[in-house]
Amino acid sequence: MSTKPVPSRTPAPGCALDDYQIVEAIRRGDGSVARSLYDRLQPAIEYALCRVLRHRGGDFDDLVQVSFERVIKAIAADRFSGQSALSTWAAAIAGHVAIDHLRRSQIERRLFDSSLPEQRVSSSGVYWTERSLEARSEISHLHAVLSKIKPKLTETVLLHDVLGYSIDEVAILTGASRAATRSRLFRGRRELVRQTAARRAAR
Repeated sequence: MSTKPVPSRTPAPGCALDDYQIVEAIRRGDGSVARSLYDRLQPAIEYALCRVLRHRGGDFDDLVQVSFERVIKAIAADRFSGQSALSTWAAAIAGHVAIDHLRRSQIERRLFDSSLPEQRVSSSGVYWTERSLEARSEISHLHAVLSKIKPKLTETVLLHDVLGYSIDEVAILTGASRAATRSRLFRGRRELVRQTAARRAAR
């Protein structure tokens, strides 16, 4: 979606760049703002990833990098409208990155598990199935459920219920109307309950 041109503003020497100056520089291909961009967005991106993933796994730094790459590409493609803070918008993108990672992890886990023997032996000699070990983790359970919900519904629930954005903020971030956002939140929550019940019944 086309947006209004960002007005050119030249900062005074020694002054920190604001969101619009950073965005304008990226659109010009000016790499000198890379440090300003990183300093501005790193806390929001890392917070969003941690809120979704619940931990800093071995892939965390890679996901931070992917988030920054998506942010820069989206800015270069003129997809930042300026209706929200740059950090808020970047956090939403990082949330997408985290959800994509969860979906890939679920697919890889299913493929990997199908190639493993039914049982594993613990150090104490007690046998556990891979499935029973996974069932002990509520976080893994939530991730598995979220990975099965439609992306737009997951996105809305993620931004509102996990990252704490208001309905109006979610509407801006997703490009949907306020009514559509409320509908997605309701349907997303309902699907979350349904998928959770189905998963528990299958145990």
